[in-house]
Amino acid sequence: MTTFDSLAADYDAGRLGYSNELYSALEGFGLPPRARILDVGCGTGLACAPLVAKGHQVTGLDPSEAMLEVARRAFPQATWVAGTAEQLPFDDASFGAVLSAQTFHRVDRAAAVAEIARVLKPGGTAAIWWKHLMSDDAAKIIRDSVASELGVEPPRSGLQGGFREFYAVRFAEHSLRVIPWRTAVPLSKFMRYERSCQAVRDALGARADEYFARVEKRLRERLPAGDDPIVALAFTHYLYLAKK
Repeated sequence: MTTFDSLAADYDAGRLGYSNELYSALEGFGLPPRARILDVGCGTGLACAPLVAKGHQVTGLDPSEAMLEVARRAFPQATWVAGTAEQLPFDDASFGAVLSAQTFHRVDRAAAVAEIARVLKPGGTAAIWWKHLMSDDAAKIIRDSVASELGVEPPRSGLQGGFREFYAVRFAEHSLRVIPWRTAVPLSKFMRYERSCQAVRDALGARADEYFARVEKRLRERLPAGDDPIVALAFTHYLYLAKK
């Protein structure tokens, strides 16, 4: 199985980030200025990059040293720590906010949410989110059809089956925001994004490279001619917010 260490370069080059509206919703929920923030499952620092830029005191945690090395080079003003979501190496009530993006489908949700609640200060904000390509997005339709042709159920990303573990914690408030986002990227970047998807590699195994080649071919057939045409993408964010 491919590890996240081996995906760090594609992850850093291909991941697309999140909408400005998502960060506005986070701030509107009560994120204080220059807060001490923990990013659980930070990867290369993609989700917390806008918060680092705004002067927040960010600590990123991830089990992959290769991902953390990319983050350290990109954001030397932040702190990057190796560790797992289920056993956060921090004292109780250490952070004004804890966030986690595209991570909780790969951890023990109940243990990880309990750890977030433990390290949050009273009144602190928890923010956990995913984004998915919309069901009618053209690129998603192509991805799913190619997977089916290769005899594999189309890989599913992000949270499946609800997030009862989040609501089971006795936070003072719970809120779910559903935020659509349309963006566009060069085909080369989209294919780096595809190659960084662990779920795709897990599902396709030895046929992953064939899958990537077919997806790129199908996209080129429907896009304008050119070396690196632009791919339009339609996402939905699911942002879970709570207060301690």
